Parts: sequence; C-alpha cells; structure tokens
Amino acid sequence: MLETSSDEQKRIIGLMDPNGYSFRVSIEGLLDHLKLNINYKGQNFKIAHRRIMSRPYNVLGAKTTCNAILNRGAHWNPHHNSFFMMVMPKTYIVNDMVSFKSIDKNTSYGQMFELGLNIPRTWAIPQEDYSDLLDSEKIEPDLIFPEHELFDLKSIGDAVGYPAFLKPQSGGGWVGVEKVEDYSSLYKAYKKSGDKPVNLQQAINYKEFVRTVGVGPQMLPMHYNASAKHSHDRYLRNEHQAVDHNFLTAQEYDEVCKITKVINAFYNWDHNSCESLINKDDGKVYPIDFANAYPDSNVTSLHFFFPELVKSMVKWLVYNAVTDRVKPVFGRDWDSYYEVLHQAQNENWKYNDKLNAYAELADKHFSTKEFNEFCAEAMPDFEQQALDFFNSERFEKIVAEAVKRYFKIAHEVPEKIMHYQGILNFWVKCEAERLGLTSKQTANV
Repeated sequence: MLETSSDEQKRIIGLMDPNGYSFRVSIEGLLDHLKLNINYKGQNFKIAHRRIMSRPYNVLGAKTTCNAILNRGAHWNPHHNSFFMMVMPKTYIVNDMVSFKSIDKNTSYGQMFELGLNIPRTWAIPQEDYSDLLDSEKIEPDLIFPEHELFDLKSIGDAVGYPAFLKPQSGGGWVGVEKVEDYSSLYKAYKKSGDKPVNLQQAINYKEFVRTVGVGPQMLPMHYNASAKHSHDRYLRNEHQAVDHNFLTAQEYDEVCKITKVINAFYNWDHNSCESLINKDDGKVYPIDFANAYPDSNVTSLHFFFPELVKSMVKWLVYNAVTDRVKPVFGRDWDSYYEVLHQAQNENWKYNDKLNAYAELADKHFSTKEFNEFCAEAMPDFEQQALDFFNSERFEKIVAEAVKRYFKIAHEVPEKIMHYQGILNFWVKCEAERLGLTSKQTANV
C-alpha cells in the first residue's frame, strides 16, 4: 500500500491495454523503477499506478480514483466505453473517447486536405459484396437497394490514377490492401474485396515511408517497410540493419513531426500514429494513414524505438496527473485552424507557413511549453533513470515474455529473444552515448 505523508499528495495513473502486454507492463515497470516523488511548485506528489479492471460500476454518478488514465483498447472491451465517457471531465483520459468513435479515415482525409496537407487523391467506394444483407431476415432488399446508386468503377480509377491502392476503409496492419496497376487489376481486386467499404488511393512514388507516433507533444518518427513479409519486421531498416539514425533530413524530420502533431491536436488524440510518404520526385510529404488512435506499441514490432515510446507515455501521464491538466474538449479549437486557413488563402501563404501556424496551435493544445518545463523541473533525472530500467533484468524478462507470447513456434523463441535483446542493447549503448555516459557507468546499472 502506498504511504503518503501529511504534506504529500498521491496521484494515481490508471492503465488499460488488454491487447498490448509489453507496452503496459513496461510502463508499470518504469514507474516502479522511478519511484517518483515529485516536487512541483512547492507541493510534493507521490505517483502510484493501477490497472483499470473490468468490474461493475454504479452508472449513476460514476467516478474514478485515477488522476490520469491510459485508455488503449476500450473497443476490445465495450464495458469500459461509457465509464470512460462519464469520468472524462474528472480525470485525464488518453485517448479521447468522443473522437475515437466519430473520426474515421475518410473524415480525416477530407479535413486534412481542406487544411492544406498533401493528401493523395482518394475515393471512397461502397462494399462489393451484399450477400449478408440479402441473406438477412431483417432486411427488405426492395427498400434498401434502390438507394444504392450504380457507379462506374473505371471512371473512379481514371480519376485517382494508376498505380493506386485499394484498401479497406476500416482496417489496419495492411490487411486487405492491394496495389492495382490498371483498371483490369482494380476490377479484380474490388470483386474480391468482400463486404467492407474500400478506398482507392493514389500511389506515391516514395523514397521514404515514415510512421510517426505521437504521445502528447512528443513525436517519434520511425522508418517503415510496408513490403516486409511479417508485420513485426516492418520497423527494421532492412534485413541486414535494424535502425538508421539518419534516414530523414532535418527538414523532413521537422515536417513529419509537425504534421503528426497537428493531426493529433486537431482530433484530440494523445496517442496516434501517422504514416507519411516522402515523394521521390519533388520531396513533398504525403500523409496516407493517420486515423489510428490505437497504434502498434509492442516491443516485438517497434524494437529499437520501443523504449522512447514508453518513456514518452510515462512523462505524459505523470505530467497530466500531477498538474490536474484539463482534457481539451474535442473540436473546441477547430475554428482557430480554419481562421489560419482563411488567412492563408487570402494572403497566399506558402505550405510551410500554414503548417507552422497550425503547429503553433497544436503546441498550445498540448501545452508543450508547460510540459517541457515540468519535465525539466519535476523529473530532472528521468533520462538516466529510464536508461537504468531499460538496461535492467526486469526489462529483459519483459522482452522475453513478450517474444514468447508473440512467436508461437517454440524452437524459434530463443533465437528471437536474442534478436530483440541485441537490438535493445544497441539502444542502451546509443542512449548512453547521447547522455554522455561511459560504458562503465552503464555497466554498473
């Protein structure tokens, strides 16, 4: 049980991620390792954490003891959804329940295009297979199908252009995504697409595929290889190299970070990923998939990038729990973005001028300046302590357990554990160098 002195306040962080073992237990492990006793503006705060359990609750007057909650995967257990909606005014929820339910890929494509981001040409197409509807006793086809207009798939393909990608409007992990080179391949792909609506999106001739994960105002761009056979290999630079530190120029890094921060702030998402393609011909950055407020956060996928994600989430949860920061209301600041847009249109601003102005609004949304000041004042030793944790036996055990859970062929597991631990040891070495620590100091952890 957590003991607090009379002049000390307790702050509780709630954690829920029913489908992400390594992310949740690493956050718990880092918080345990830090043993945070924070002095902030003359007040002492003791940080605790607990898991959000699935239990009955009184709907009339629902409340929580948590000061901040990581909500990852409430859609896996809908019992939590209404509870989180009701306690949102009383705690800080990561992520926003309203926007998670209301914003889909096509909405975000359209709105970000209006703001001036480089969204590839995209058309939404109704599902091809209606057999479930036709077989349902609850459906009267003569009432429904007269409202479904016939359309010319060829003209849509011509409007988008080839090559293009046909992909589910709702999905992830590149499941069901097909590249089409002409109308014939588009027709074949659409005919087998099934009973889900799809999008046809212009393919970009890219030199770099970037997936940027945001946690509050903190952005983490990662190289991504969509052609890798297995999803857990897609964040490797290639089959011979785990990570490339210099895969982006300073300008490209700045742009993908600002794009992601703007998108996340606009939709009130504290934790979201944005996939962007950097055009090989003109260098433009094209966001292609960014309504993903449940991004892959497993060590078996992210490997080298995983510790930074855990660190970012811990800092963001602690900041909001200690400062009692109020969750912004979804859509509250949209008018500000459109004011920038209208001014930019009237004054013929360049793309970068618009993006920079949007980024200023996003920093205001996330209280970026205040967050950075808090981390410097209240957690001055955070980076060193976090390095100690990720270089610890406890984290090694988390990695081993995560690998065992993910890889189901028993004889492959030992080699996979060595593979991931080797990459993470490399992260420890790089981080120690970044912090200016000697190998002896790191070895003494």
